[in-house]
Amino acid sequence: MTSKEKELKEKLTKIKNNNYILDGEESYFKLALEMMENIGSTDPELRDELIYGILFNWIIENKLVQEQLKELLSISLDKAHVFYKLGDNGEDSVFTRTFSVLIVALIIYKHNQEAFLSEEELHDVKDKLVEYMLKEQDIRGYVEVKGWAHSAAHTSDALDELAQCDCFNKEDLLDILNSIKIKACTGYYVYIDEESERMVNAIENSFKRKLLSESEIKEWLNGFTIKNAEYNYMQGFHSKVNIKDFLRSLYFRLLEQEEYKSIVEEIKNILNSKTFNRY
Repeated sequence: MTSKEKELKEKLTKIKNNNYILDGEESYFKLALEMMENIGSTDPELRDELIYGILFNWIIENKLVQEQLKELLSISLDKAHVFYKLGDNGEDSVFTRTFSVLIVALIIYKHNQEAFLSEEELHDVKDKLVEYMLKEQDIRGYVEVKGWAHSAAHTSDALDELAQCDCFNKEDLLDILNSIKIKACTGYYVYIDEESERMVNAIENSFKRKLLSESEIKEWLNGFTIKNAEYNYMQGFHSKVNIKDFLRSLYFRLLEQEEYKSIVEEIKNILNSKTFNRY
């Protein structure tokens, strides 16, 4: 940890212990910008409990005005944050990307309460998040010593908030659903930290918009396939494991909801198909 990070950690610890309130005339926004500069720290306490925890509190408790939230959103989605060293795998840069995505999720959550972003701004956020979801290669969950990376889960949290925005139409929802499907079908890593549950949150809220017909949802479900031409034996096996875990999570999420009875039956049929009962 650098001396700058140590100084910031001490300051933020005091703020947390002071019920997240700044003393004197210090600017909430100025400190928020400083936190964004350090959001990729490999110290999990600084990154997760303090920087993210404090920004969460300030955004929810209206310590930042709407124009400041817009600026934070723009920063979060820039090349130094969500797109920072995108393509790296197994490197510390993942923490900058995945915790910047969580800030996006917070701001979209706030928008869903107060509607301060334009349709154009929301579509830009959607396009960037879908691009990020598709291109992120580092999908580790919990990293020993350094804490949560969890890119698939964090991005799904942001997509979940986006799916609830009224301005998005059927095609936008399919963009969200398909980006999650591609991530769920991956074969080079097996999800072990409940990523499927977080992905399913976004799926369920997309379905609740009532814009997708039953046949369109079934068509989407039947697109969950193992890409045998791209994977070796073990990658194909891991893809099968990830897909089955995801579909099971979705199955049990929808099971008790009468309106999804036919969808639940379709998921059951897919899980029982030969495709997912070999290897």
